[in-house]
Amino acid sequence: MRSMASSASSRSIAAVVGVGPKLGRSIARKFAHEGYTVAILARDLGRLSRIADEIAREEKAQVFAIRIDCSDSRSVKEAFEGVLSLGFVEVLVYNSYQPDSWKPTNFTDITIECFEKSLAVSSVGAFHCAQKVLPGMVERGKGTILFTGCSASLNGIAGFSELCCGKFALRGLSQCLAREFHPLGVHVAHVIIDGVVGPPRGSSSSQRTTSVADGSMDPDALAQTYWHLHAQDRTAWTQEIDLRPAGSRFF
Repeated sequence: MRSMASSASSRSIAAVVGVGPKLGRSIARKFAHEGYTVAILARDLGRLSRIADEIAREEKAQVFAIRIDCSDSRSVKEAFEGVLSLGFVEVLVYNSYQPDSWKPTNFTDITIECFEKSLAVSSVGAFHCAQKVLPGMVERGKGTILFTGCSASLNGIAGFSELCCGKFALRGLSQCLAREFHPLGVHVAHVIIDGVVGPPRGSSSSQRTTSVADGSMDPDALAQTYWHLHAQDRTAWTQEIDLRPAGSRFF
């Protein structure tokens, strides 16, 4: 991890919001590998700093760890003051969600605090982050914003009201921003992850076979799609894509 105070970059910045040991880490590493200076953001600064150091060492890249609480507008503002001080943010990946139990909850047992927190992290936080980076993208006539969704973005699921409502809103935000900003040169896309993301599986054939067998999704493979979306020619932009492991049932 590098100090923001002394290490403003001349390269474009890729900001990845919601970085843990799986998908967020893989996306950040992919953009670092492709030559971007990367800002990674999450609530747990200790773990985030370790991930930043690891990526910087592996990819010989500049990686900055910045704490953010996406449910708190003041925290988002402060975090992006740091991100924007690094340089032009060409890429924003919003990968945050409220980590709830994956066991269904009876609707009458969901507290309003839990419901509002999920909405804040899934959609309101995305709204705030996008507002911070869009002016610079529009000024330069280029940029990419990628939102991570899931099967709950498309279908209401019994027992998961708070997750579904937040993800529905995120999908709507993505569509609205695409219609407004695609003509101005900013690519906005929504990535639906229809499955469980596991740890990176590596590149060997046996590891890839294991990934398919246990039904999990390789975050390094998913990160390739995020990069592909960013690298698409503007005459053929994707607005929404859904990804799932081979053999899975469709939503």
